[in-house]
Amino acid sequence: MADAETLSLAFMRAHPPEAARVLEMVTPQAAAALLARSPARLAGPVLAAMLPSAAARALGALEEEQTLALLGPLGTQRVVAILRNVPEPRRARLITGLPTAAALASRLLLGYVEDSVGAWSDPDVLAMPGTARAGEALERVRRVEAAVARVFVTSPKGALEGWVPLPVLLRAPEDASLASVMKRPDAVLSSQSPLAGAASHPGWERASILPVVEADERLVGVLSRDALTRALGRTSRAQRTAPGGTLAEMLARGYWDALSGWAEAMATLLPTVRPVDRSPDER
Repeated sequence: MADAETLSLAFMRAHPPEAARVLEMVTPQAAAALLARSPARLAGPVLAAMLPSAAARALGALEEEQTLALLGPLGTQRVVAILRNVPEPRRARLITGLPTAAALASRLLLGYVEDSVGAWSDPDVLAMPGTARAGEALERVRRVEAAVARVFVTSPKGALEGWVPLPVLLRAPEDASLASVMKRPDAVLSSQSPLAGAASHPGWERASILPVVEADERLVGVLSRDALTRALGRTSRAQRTAPGGTLAEMLARGYWDALSGWAEAMATLLPTVRPVDRSPDER
């Protein structure tokens, strides 16, 4: 039988969202201790799936160097959501420790009210002027570490003019300008809109990601349907209470519960087997 520590790491690897729910329900010190001794490839996805307030409390029990190491791979949107729950002056020090681009984007998003669309937008988008060529844009896409599904086209002042889906960009002649192949967004969200109002925006009927703009049409980033759901659901999740047991035992229990649920699901998918009629023994 594997020990609880081994099972807890296996659970984190296989089920980051479920492991995050467990860490939200234990003391910040217990959550921090587990995150600190877990490999970064396991701790990162779990931290990203935690409630920002719970993640901030857990990181508050760690040294700033450890905190920055955990925040680094998360992406600006998740980092800002966590930093919003970190008190000053620690928050300012952490922002200073981020890479320059991430620090600038973090300061921008932290300027929005927490329940606004702007606060939950993802600023990590690729934006280029309409005069840029398709070949140049493809080269930029190849250099970006994260997956890029579209290139946004903006004016010299940063106003959103359109976007070029990656399949369109791949088919376009190398010397074609982005302005000549871009499409106008079907819908945009105002950065100042309340999250509750954004949830009923008709644009979600046609897209899972919508651009977010300022009043002057300046592109802030994008908001995905998943991020919006996560933002709206953070209050109900925060009201959960912890079951009994140590952290390692809770994670191990979650691992076995997940395996049990998987086995039950597989059983329902298997075809029913009719019993084989026994023939008389002819020996």
